[in-house]
Amino acid sequence: METKFLLPHSCKKIGWTLLAISVVIWIYAVIVLQDDIPFLEMNVFTLVGSAFLKGETSYFGFIETNITSTLMGSLFLIGGLLVAFSREKIEDEFISKLRLQSFQWSFLINYVLLLLLFLFVYGMEFYYVMVYNMFTMLILFILRFHFLLRQNKE
Repeated sequence: METKFLLPHSCKKIGWTLLAISVVIWIYAVIVLQDDIPFLEMNVFTLVGSAFLKGETSYFGFIETNITSTLMGSLFLIGGLLVAFSREKIEDEFISKLRLQSFQWSFLINYVLLLLLFLFVYGMEFYYVMVYNMFTMLILFILRFHFLLRQNKE
């Protein structure tokens, strides 16, 4: 079966590596330091941005900021997309069906969960819900797809 949007199988290993690196950075920054990683403070180009709590908005310029979150998020998204969109060694119609089922399941679970969180989480915690929600559908898809793959290999 022809699949238009899948990457070569070799991209999956690169994806898992990037995911692992992003999780290590997250554990170190969020759990160990409970703050951004200090040596990642630098000047970066921004389309629009402001220095945190300084109120100055910059358009198409440079601002000084810490890129810990940018690094974690970028590595996680790139790694997750590589894992999710890499071919399996044997890519057939059954695998395509599992991909579709996993996508539909992750979409449904993600938005049911988000609806519940909209109803029951408020304040600054809701900001964290929205930040982490950027990643939940990708995580749910990867977990569900690989769970179904393993379940059907047995």
